[in-house]
Parts: sequence; C-alpha cells; structure tokens
Amino acid sequence: MTVTTRAVLVVHPDAERRTQLRSVLAGYEIFEASNREEAVEFLKKGAPVLVLTHPDPFPRLLKDLERHAPRAIRAVLCPRDNVRTHHSLVDVAAAGHMFFTLDDEPSPALRRAVLDILELRESERRVPQGTLEARFVADGTPFRAELLDVGTGGLGLRLEPSVRIERLTPGTELEGLQVFRSNALVLRAGHATVRMVRPLRAQEGGGFQLGVSLEKPMEHTRTTPTPLLQDAVRIRGLLRRAVRAGVGFGLRTHEGNRLVDFASAEVHPEASRLVLREQTRPGGLFHPGDVVQLCLDFGGVCHVGTTAVLSVEEHQVEVALPRSLSLHHRRNSLRFRSTAERPFAVSFDSPLTGESLYRPLLDLHTGGFAFPFDAGHEVFPAGLVLDEVTLHLPDGTRSRCRAQVQDTGQLTVADENGGMNRPRRCGVRILELAPEARTAILDAFIQARCPDARDGSELAFPDIWDLFRAAEVRFPDYPYHDGPPQEALMASHRALGNGTHGLSKAIVYQREGRLYGHISGLRIYSKTWLSQHLVVRPGYHRHESISQELVALAADYAESLEDVEYLRALWRCRNRWTSRIYGAIASRLERPGLSCLHAFTPCRLPVDAALPPPREDLRVRPAETSDLRWLEQHLRETEDVVRLRSSDLVEGEMSLGTLGGRYTDAGLRRSRTIAMVEGREGPQGFVLMEDSSPGLFWAEWYNAFSLVMVEKDAQEADAVRRALVTHAVADSARRGRTTAECLATDADLPSLEGLGFHNLGKVMEFTAHRRLVRDWNAYLLAVFERLAANPRGTVKLDDKDIAA
Repeated sequence: MTVTTRAVLVVHPDAERRTQLRSVLAGYEIFEASNREEAVEFLKKGAPVLVLTHPDPFPRLLKDLERHAPRAIRAVLCPRDNVRTHHSLVDVAAAGHMFFTLDDEPSPALRRAVLDILELRESERRVPQGTLEARFVADGTPFRAELLDVGTGGLGLRLEPSVRIERLTPGTELEGLQVFRSNALVLRAGHATVRMVRPLRAQEGGGFQLGVSLEKPMEHTRTTPTPLLQDAVRIRGLLRRAVRAGVGFGLRTHEGNRLVDFASAEVHPEASRLVLREQTRPGGLFHPGDVVQLCLDFGGVCHVGTTAVLSVEEHQVEVALPRSLSLHHRRNSLRFRSTAERPFAVSFDSPLTGESLYRPLLDLHTGGFAFPFDAGHEVFPAGLVLDEVTLHLPDGTRSRCRAQVQDTGQLTVADENGGMNRPRRCGVRILELAPEARTAILDAFIQARCPDARDGSELAFPDIWDLFRAAEVRFPDYPYHDGPPQEALMASHRALGNGTHGLSKAIVYQREGRLYGHISGLRIYSKTWLSQHLVVRPGYHRHESISQELVALAADYAESLEDVEYLRALWRCRNRWTSRIYGAIASRLERPGLSCLHAFTPCRLPVDAALPPPREDLRVRPAETSDLRWLEQHLRETEDVVRLRSSDLVEGEMSLGTLGGRYTDAGLRRSRTIAMVEGREGPQGFVLMEDSSPGLFWAEWYNAFSLVMVEKDAQEADAVRRALVTHAVADSARRGRTTAECLATDADLPSLEGLGFHNLGKVMEFTAHRRLVRDWNAYLLAVFERLAANPRGTVKLDDKDIAA
C-alpha cells in the first residue's frame, strides 16, 4: 500500500459517520478504522499526514502514534455540548500532548478546518526535472545538497555522508538558501528552517535526507510597527463614513483566512454593533461567539480589527464594533480583480518540472499578481523565480516579465477554481515589467475603481479643451478663440500619449458619452509627479465627488510609479475655496523632512519690453561646476531639503540631465541652465532658467526662471537682480518665447514690478513624500464627504478654482 501526503486516517466506531466524513473530505485519500486495533494495523504499513479520531480511543492511540507516525497531525472530533469529553481532552493536553480539536459535525466548516491544519502539506511532492543543487549556510558552515523533491511548503534535500550533520538539527535556520540549475537561479528562499533530518539507506543512495520548510521571503515582510487606531469615537466615525461611502466589508477567521465579503453594512452605535448584509458566498460560515477579523479598505488604507460574531441570519451577520483597528498602508487600493471585460492571464514553463502552464489571473497590480493552481499536483514554493513569464493583456497583446512566488493560500471563491481538485491561490511579486504592460494594468485599475474614468489620450484634444472653455479656465499663453486649440497643446497631447513612458498621465471622467472632468499628472522633475489641470464641468453637483475621485485616482497612479518619490500640487491663493481646503490639508500633513509648503508669485513681461541696461561691473556668466557646488551648499543651508530633492536641486541633477534624457526619448524637451553674478568676495546671485516643450504645463511655470540671491537685502541686491533678470529675459527670447516669466519670492517683487513685470498673484506649492499620499487622499475624502452631507450654507465650489 502506498501512503501519500493526501492520506487521512479516520478512526470512528460509527460506520455511517465514517462515510459522512469521507464525503466531506472528498479529494483526500481516506483510510477508515473502527477502533484502535484497526488503526494500528494501518499505521504499521505507513504514516498518514492526518489522523482524525473519535475522542474515546484517542488517549490510548497516542502511544501508537508516537511509535509508528510521530509526524502525523492529530485531530480529535469533539462534540460541542459534551462537557465530559472536553474535560478529558483538557487532561490529555495538560500532559503535554499536541493535537487539534474539531467540531464532529460533518460539514463544510470541518473541511475548511482540515484545510487550515494541512496548509503547509497541501501539495504533492514533485521530483524536479533534471539536476538541481541547493546552496545554503547553517551555523556558519556552507553546504551544498541535491534537490530530491519539492512541495509548495518545503524542499527535500540529499546531503553527502561526509557533511557535519550535527549542525542541521530540526529548527536550524538555513541562511541564504538558493536552488540552481547549472548556475541559473531557480529559487531564492526568504526564510528556511530544518524540519527533519534522517539517514538514507544504501539503496536510497546513502547520505542524509533534509526536510526544509519555506516561508515568505523576509525582505518583503513588515519591519515597522503597524499603526493602531484605538480611539472609540474615531473608530465609530470611520465605520459610519465607510458605510455612507458604500465601502464593502469583509470577515476573516481570526487565523487570517478570508472567508466572505459583504456588499452593504449598517452601524448601530448605541448597541455597539455592526450589521453586515448581502454576503457574497452562500452558506453558514460563521456562528455566534466566533472570533473574527473585520476588514475594510477605505481611503487607500486597509483597516483590520478583531471582533466577535453576535448573531447570524440568512445573508446577514451581526458583529461587535472593534475596540481597535490596525492600519496597513499597503497598495491594497491598487489591487483589482481581472474581469471578463478586461481579462489578464499568464503563461510560463515551471522551473521545477518543465510543465507549460496557462493561468487566468485572479487579481493584479503593478507590483504583483495572483493565479490559481491545483495543489494536488502542482508546486509553487515561496521564493520560486519565474524568469520567463508571458503576461496576456486584455487587448490580445503579450508582454514578458520576471516574477517571484511570494506566498500561497486558500482559494476562497468557488467559481474560480476552474475544475481543480485542490484549488489554491499563488501570490507572485513582479521583478521586471515592460512599460506597455504596466500601462495596461493601471488603465484596468482606473476602470475597476471608477467605471466612468478612462485614459485621457483616448479622447480628441479639442473635446478636452472645450471642457476647460466651458469652465472658463484661462491660461495666458493659450487664449480661447473660435478655431481649434493651438497646435502646441495638440502636439504635446499626442506626444505624451497614454503615459507608457512614465512622464505623464491624463484621466477623464465621462458619463453617457459626455465629458465631465479631467485631471493629469506630469513628471516635472526626475522623482516628482505634479498633479495638474483638474477641472469639473460647471453646474455638476458636488455630491458626485468627481473632483475627489479624480484626485484619488491620480494619486494612486503616481504612487504606482516606483521611481516617483514626491508628489506636488499647486493652487492660487486668490481662489478662496481651494486655498482654504488645500491649505488646511497641507498644514495637517506638515512633516519635517517629508513635506514642504512653498510660495511664489508668477510675474510676466514681454520679451521685447525695454529694460534698463545692467551695471557694467555686474557681469552675468554661465555657472561652472565649482559654482554649482557652491550653489548646492548655499541651498542646503537656506532652503528646505524636501524642496531641494523634489526640484532636482541636488548634485548631478542641476541641469535636469536625467529628466531631460527621458523627455528627449519621448520627442520632447526639459532642461535647466544656470547663470550667476560674481562679486569680489564670491557669488552674489544666481538665475535658474528652466525650459520645457510648450503645452506640458499650460500655465507654463516650468518655462520660467527664478532667482537665488546670496544676500537678499544687500546694498547691491536690486542691481544684481536686474542684471540676472535681463539675462533671463534675453534667454527666453532666444528660446522663442514671447513673454518671460519669473517665479518670484516676496523679496524679488519690488524690483520686478519696477522693471514692468505684471504680478499674476501668489501661488502655493505643496510637495509631499509618497508616504503621505494615503493621508492626503483620506483628508480630501473627508472634506468632500462633509460638503456632500451639508450642501446648504457651504461655500460654492468654483470649478475654475480647482483647475488653477
């Protein structure tokens, strides 16, 4: 008789109950015994993976299990209402024996409990194709071993007889475990420990067999404490907001396996209860008294709290309000399900067995994806490297990527198993992803989050321009007229396209064929993403929350770009609503070293305006390498470090070389030149002149210059300013600009106005590190919720304010 890792020994005196258990555990290899004697006969022939026994024979059966099957998992079927049985089992546990107790009712809940117990022994052991070698370090000693077999939860290794086996006792951590095929990496284990070691007989090749348990790669586990919300008032307020926003809730078992989602909920704060309705899976999955985890994704943050089930009705569960919620600032909001309308799939050859596999994806985001597999005959251990993965995109195209298995878990949605006997879920981290595939994933995410949102490049630019015309948003360089938009705007719209290059992204809100909203993002510096051109069609009700939806989508998109470190927003101070709301949010997000609030005033002057000649002794010359080093040091001493890093005012990026190269590849331009005035005792002032293709930022503030005065109030400061301004105006004329624009500080304004510059009004610039994006979205969502809940008596939202 052959006994596999699917073998379960059922010991029960009732034949009918054994038959029922066999039915419940369909898919397992079930062996039956009516008493201890029959069970021992089976154990002498082979050890099962699980022994499921009636409580009566269990105490005496323990000795036989220790002798014949010491590694078999032991579980006792225990009636809930049998107090005497419970007491006797407590005595057995108190004697130091390890076992599980399960409800003896043969139900789907029993099957799920068995699946939980056998989680790490779910797959068959597979013999790899060809010869694979494992390399690792234990107790400071390097080892090499042959890979004998592999399962989803571990490996079987063969060691030579000469190895120092005393260093490999069970529980020993194996550092840097990697598996190679002819020096090609096949598996990189994050955390591996010795599970068992035994000598191999001569007919088995001799040496030692090492059983190794694998866990999720450690470099991707949480290393910082999880934020915790414990204020009862804030928790109840958060739950009410989530219910009002229509957020779905989920319940998990306390061990962490997701069981069911609920489409709607209702909070009863007086009774400290939450009623969850419209469960997505039928069946009685919970019982009063169960300890569960309440989960909800809200504002881009995953909230998890432990609570208890109070009552259960058909399609409805009532739970207590949790006393605390842990906040997980992960990219859960960017993960979405692959659908029939936008199907994604992957195909690859197994690095272990060579089998060709094709799998539809369960869910995905730009950092990873998940697919189903049959644990009955397929193995995907954590750390398995998938070098050649083909990603099948919704439009029928294909893209290559590299990936690595992160973890596996239960597949809880019945209709996604594709007829598999042992369906499970494999979570994969993407190591390399082509830009086209990334764009396709993000566009699908946008559609999943907001069905009325879509990529702006799919629209003709005149339609977008008409939306801004309707909102009466004006840009000095691009006045409205009866004809089509200016060619510069249309050319930049075509060049930027759908954002595959990672330089921009436009998102529009369209319902029933009519355009209602627009927002775009622009990589304005090498690691900084600017949110811009936000507008909503006039007259549209605020409760639609188009503005908030677009802002959140744009922020999520920017956060998905791994090389974006900072996000930036701009607003005019004269726009009272925008200044009040965004200013309040910016002040709440003030974090030294992570955020920066800066003010400047755009001032314009025609390039053909007559300017007084600068003093002859104040010569302006291009800044050299040594001058740039001096400027960097001066800025570090006088400016906010966040503004310096986010504006590429750091060593090696002063001329925007990295950013300019990316724009050049897209057929566009972006650069910065720096000139200076030098006095007898060193630099007196610098002018930073930025250049970009027209139409990237319609206000053209990144086709402007700014001044850095060494001593702003020095006696010659105004003369130095005039010399630098004259040089910058001439530079604007050389670049074909009709106007020169200065982003002035308050100290610059008197001198500029004296030269005839027109003051366009102060602008606020808020820059935040990507860590604060979730908080920004949460605060913005709260603002729009309050406005929607109190439509009367609030300041009218001016669509022109938003766009500016």
